[in-house]
Amino acid sequence: MFQRLAVKKGAVVRDKTEVVDVTKQGDDGSILVKASNGEEFRGAKCVVTVGAWTSKLVKSVTGTDLPVQPLRTLLCYWKAKKPGDGFTAESGFPTFGSYGDPIVYVTPSMEHPGLIKIAMHGGTPCDADDARDDAVLPAHVETAGGPVRRVPCMYSMTPDEDFVIDFLGGEFGKDVVVGAGFSGHGFKMAPAVGRILAEMAMDGEARTAAEAGVELGFFRIGRFVDNPKGNLKDSAADDA
Repeated sequence: MFQRLAVKKGAVVRDKTEVVDVTKQGDDGSILVKASNGEEFRGAKCVVTVGAWTSKLVKSVTGTDLPVQPLRTLLCYWKAKKPGDGFTAESGFPTFGSYGDPIVYVTPSMEHPGLIKIAMHGGTPCDADDARDDAVLPAHVETAGGPVRRVPCMYSMTPDEDFVIDFLGGEFGKDVVVGAGFSGHGFKMAPAVGRILAEMAMDGEARTAAEAGVELGFFRIGRFVDNPKGNLKDSAADDA
């Protein structure tokens, strides 16, 4: 849906196009993005949202170690024993989570009619370039009969599980913006985050967020400098 709307607004979507480099050109200050297939894209601004590959790309472009760890996980879909038991959004079945150990979340039957998504938040560290089809279910889930559909996926997890929304800085200044580390819970906020990233790239500031009183400093890259836990350190101080 998001892709269709973007195309309707004039965006050009290039599927299966791997970005391998981002540089700032000295002649006109434009941003040059290079793909592994030899294609090049040039523009005045750039927004980097490469998910689990963020650390690799940022490291190769700036030499900065951005702590965004890819995690291999599984989305699990289960079949109700009695079809039509009311597990649909139309019937009022909610999306909810159980914040135990592990965290389990549930969504109604939507993308796969007749199936309910019941999955665990989190996963195992992995390399983003590794195959994603070897994630396995914990034994206690297998003994429950197992899901009827398994979809391998990757999180891009920060140490504090908070987003990274910031200018890349350095030679790029405010011409390159990074949106990353959404830690398994960012998609539902994509419209708002997309507006923020677009305004930062185009105008150098997120006016909409500022008008709403949203403090974006919470998502700065600099929170990890001399503090590997990021915002967790601030939370511990507040609790004390």
